Amino acid sequence: MRDAPLIARAGALAFILVAPLAHAQPPSPPHSLQTGDIVLLGNDSAWGFVARRFADGDSRWSHAGMVIRDEERVAVVHMDGSPLGGRIRRESVAAFTSGARHVKVVRPTLDPRQRAQVGSWLADHLAKETAFDRRFRLDDDPSLYCSELVWRALDQVAMTPGDDSLPRAAGRAYVPVDRLATLGRVLGGRERPPSVVAEAR
Repeated sequence: MRDAPLIARAGALAFILVAPLAHAQPPSPPHSLQTGDIVLLGNDSAWGFVARRFADGDSRWSHAGMVIRDEERVAVVHMDGSPLGGRIRRESVAAFTSGARHVKVVRPTLDPRQRAQVGSWLADHLAKETAFDRRFRLDDDPSLYCSELVWRALDQVAMTPGDDSLPRAAGRAYVPVDRLATLGRVLGGRERPPSVVAEAR
């Protein structure tokens, strides 16, 4: 039955998002991914190797994307650094997390208006097909790299402490992937390699 793996994967993500909270507060319904949620990945790609070298402290995290939700349709928007033409992409949660060694979901404190604003900003960049920034420069508009995409999206609603708070290398500020974990509360994650993570409804 073709739908069986999808149902199993959806159940797995629901468990991931709820299990870490079970000891901290009374039982609650499974969390649904919302626009503005941050998904951090740890993987062994070439860009992952670069990202880990510039980590603040937790070098597991090497890629990041941001959830965009349109009613029941859930996807992750991220910057694809493919040498064949890197650009912004929208992928299912399962596709985005496939092959990752680690996955973490972080939820910034956003009200509905802020979520809508972040969603509109992401949709605008998708429409423009914003290019991947191979120079990793914060001042290199309009291109973006993965952690910069998330940082800039949250900057639209004043949810970052500003560029002055960022570390610098060769005189230039940059956004470490693991710094994004400080922008909200952790909903769930896997310390072991995930098989597949899919959308939670």
